[in-house]
Amino acid sequence: MPFALILLILPALIIWLAARIPALDRIGVVPLTFATGFALALSLDLSAFTDMQTTLQEVSVALALPLILFAANLRRALTEARGAGLAMALSLVSVCVASLLGVLLFQGRVENLPQVAGMAVGAYTGSGVNMGAIKSATGASDALFLTMVTYDIVFSIGYMLVIVLVGQRLAGLILPPFRPHTEADHAATAAHIADDSARGYARLIERSGLAGSALALGVAGLCVGVAVALAGLLPAAWSGTATILLITTFGLLGAFVPRLHASPTSFHLGMYLILIFCLSSATLLDLSVLTGMNWALGGYFAFILLGAMALHALLCRLFGIDRDTYLVASGAAIMSVPFIPVICGALRNRALLVPGIAIAILGYAVGNYLGVAVAGLAAAM
Repeated sequence: MPFALILLILPALIIWLAARIPALDRIGVVPLTFATGFALALSLDLSAFTDMQTTLQEVSVALALPLILFAANLRRALTEARGAGLAMALSLVSVCVASLLGVLLFQGRVENLPQVAGMAVGAYTGSGVNMGAIKSATGASDALFLTMVTYDIVFSIGYMLVIVLVGQRLAGLILPPFRPHTEADHAATAAHIADDSARGYARLIERSGLAGSALALGVAGLCVGVAVALAGLLPAAWSGTATILLITTFGLLGAFVPRLHASPTSFHLGMYLILIFCLSSATLLDLSVLTGMNWALGGYFAFILLGAMALHALLCRLFGIDRDTYLVASGAAIMSVPFIPVICGALRNRALLVPGIAIAILGYAVGNYLGVAVAGLAAAM
């Protein structure tokens, strides 16, 4: 069986098992999918499939975003967005402070530390695109940039494991649980996009929902195609960010189309594609990177991630922000737009999906400014 087909089918098997084994369903299909991908990466040599895995990763998340957004309750999202915006601001501050503290701790042990600090802040407040822009702004070498990209991938995987597997439990030790603003809003959302269990995916194979699924998938494909075409008119450095922004915009517009918004399968179809994205991402794990790691540079990355998460949690406690909003905002800064559905799926909290995507886009906008500012401050320290 072709490996691509295995990646497409495995999430269905995971859902089937979780629907029949309550203990697995309590863990959640997102963590289970990540774990399956990591197991494959550790037990098999998948180096021959890297290009295919990357392509599947990009296509699945591109199609998933509009499908998920079609089902969004925008009125509730706007209500929740205020707390998410504050949480994102606190996350940005935390990343910058942790990066500068790291400069003091790792001074003399990491070469070109101001450039490293600036690129790390760009990546962890915006995205890899911001890291590339700051590389150009600070004159960092290609070799340093490629090393940063590699370490970013390694430590981001570790970050996602913490968020998906134990993030809610750990954050709950100091932060209150998430509560919707009104029970009416909660009931409306639950009725509109079904339940969060593995059994919710069963509607994807019901004959009554096939036509709606085909329509939603077709429109999502159109959104992606138009977004890619329009982004292709821009300079190459901005095309990736522009594509995500355009796909998100088209998905939000689709939420105003009654037939798309009322589809009983759009959300779960999008989440199935997110599971494919999770599986493809996890199978790209390459532990050989660790054997030649610069441990001083790796320590700096770890300090930023752990320090930013801890400081962000304390600030959220001070400002009365709940644990789910904290985790989504942290993920929006560290991981950017494509991982927001992954995090919301792991948290089983769809109310924060649209606010999470919105604040992640904000990170794209400010990441370059923050990264350049931190690089300047680090050089002066």
